[in-house]
Amino acid sequence: MASAHLAVDDLVAFMSLPIFYELRTAVDVGILLFDDLDRFDLPAGYSKEDIWRILIAIRKQAAVFIPEDPERAADMWMVTTSSLSFNSEMLEVRTKVESSLERSLREMQGSPFVTRFIERTLACGLADEGIAMPEERIHELFSGAAPASSVDQLVANYFRLSNRCDSFARREVTHGLIESLYYDLIEGVDVEELPERVLAPLDPRLPPPESQVLMDLVCQRAREGGDDMRFGPVLRIINISWFFRYFNVLPRLNVLVGLLLRNILALKWGFPVLSWLPDGIDPAARDAPVDAARSEAVFEHWSTDYGFGFDFTPYFELNVRLYLRELERLSVSITYLEQLNEQIEHIFESHINPRQKSILASLCREPGAILRIAPHQRAFRIAYGTARADFLGLEREGYLVREQEGRAFAFRAHPELQEKVVQLGAAVVDSAEATLGGASAVVS
Repeated sequence: MASAHLAVDDLVAFMSLPIFYELRTAVDVGILLFDDLDRFDLPAGYSKEDIWRILIAIRKQAAVFIPEDPERAADMWMVTTSSLSFNSEMLEVRTKVESSLERSLREMQGSPFVTRFIERTLACGLADEGIAMPEERIHELFSGAAPASSVDQLVANYFRLSNRCDSFARREVTHGLIESLYYDLIEGVDVEELPERVLAPLDPRLPPPESQVLMDLVCQRAREGGDDMRFGPVLRIINISWFFRYFNVLPRLNVLVGLLLRNILALKWGFPVLSWLPDGIDPAARDAPVDAARSEAVFEHWSTDYGFGFDFTPYFELNVRLYLRELERLSVSITYLEQLNEQIEHIFESHINPRQKSILASLCREPGAILRIAPHQRAFRIAYGTARADFLGLEREGYLVREQEGRAFAFRAHPELQEKVVQLGAAVVDSAEATLGGASAVVS
């Protein structure tokens, strides 16, 4: 009995060591990977492997097990650390219906300051598919340019499906819905012209590799209720995106279908702002929030079994932080757009609606742009007659000049308007871009 008590006392003394407490705190408030232990002093007499086994054994007492599937041969789990709980809650609070950002987006969704987030989301998805597409061309297609290639048609189809996500969100997520997204996405596209993406190598115990099993699991995650409450909606969305990013659920274009499904679920579960945020990262980008080495380290960590199953905590933590970073960028854009709208009201001294403000705001970015009715209609999801009335109203006020393009109308800024919008746009856009550039954060 005395020896048993001595063992307990030794264990308590060990766990009370300041060095070990520092390690347990690091696991709880950040992303701590196995190789990160090299940066810490370890308790005397213990190897890195010893300390890691002890840490994992303690953490698994509070683990949430990702629902099992019939093909998997190892545990997949995560821990709701203090950091992940706080960041997930902040992401949910700031992206839900009737949040301040959601109310602003409802009024400003047609602005070029905001729609570029839709374009950036697609650009990230195309890059993950191995498809090269200049952002300028994506913007042209978003603005209504006619597709001239299979990749162009793919982009046009994606935007068309994006506009239908509201109606998709009223449906149950089934194999049929997922397959419909895929076949609508490739309509008119010669898929043989598209490159095949290269999948990252995973531990053979992680799949199911079969498409039907994968879709079963996606549909299971997409059902509301039934999960552990700690595995909330944002983490479920990230988990669903994981299937499409690392497996071939469908024959092609898995990342793009995963993005569309992410948007549908965000709308279905009451987090519409989440659907505006770019998903995924390009570590080579100038403002990448985490460098390639750190991104690769997180991948190596969650895809390696250190003897206790596959720990997905760093994967969820990293993705939540990336979403928060993009949310902050969106918030900055909205703030500057609101300032721009106030200045538009002050300078032009006329009663114009929020959609018409977005037309003038687009001229602040591109004073010489040709404006068309159809893209404006799609951006605000309004009737063609309503969109046409917005332009004709600005023409009557003397702000726009109408031109004829075949049987359709096109509009330009009135020459007297151009000087005003150039000055106004330069001041606001430069300030917004500078702040957005400073919003980049390195995930440690």
